[in-house]
Amino acid sequence: MRAIRAHDRDAPVDSLVAEEAPYPYAGEGDVVVKVHAACFTPGELTWPASWVDRGGRERAPVVPGHEVSGEVAEVSVGTTGLSVGQRVVGLTDWNRDGTLAEYVAVEARNLAPLPAGIDHVHAAALPMPGLTAWQGLFVHGRIETGQSVLVHGAGGG
Repeated sequence: MRAIRAHDRDAPVDSLVAEEAPYPYAGEGDVVVKVHAACFTPGELTWPASWVDRGGRERAPVVPGHEVSGEVAEVSVGTTGLSVGQRVVGLTDWNRDGTLAEYVAVEARNLAPLPAGIDHVHAAALPMPGLTAWQGLFVHGRIETGQSVLVHGAGGG
């Protein structure tokens, strides 16, 4: 499969290369998504989690990108709630290869069904700003059920 990969954590963004990469491994609870659209934040190449697995082992070269919209191509053992051919949108784990590839393995719990009225390009741009807004309201703002929030100005990403 084709993917965009980074080989050196200290190299500039323009050192990313399009090349052949292994088809992703889908572990228990994962699905493999055929990527239709993906987003990439250049700063993620500086995040330590982009370069090591959950055990702390180096994993270069890496496939960046964590926002994805696509179609479920494969459902692994132990995965429920999603089916082959289903349109999905979501975020991948930072410690795994990302979405700038033809296929990506994603924990099913990190995906949501993509409604028919939303195209893949627009859908791929939603997960990171959505997560940021959720964290701002519920983690940092500690908003609870029954409370309301005034969004004044509504500027930003």
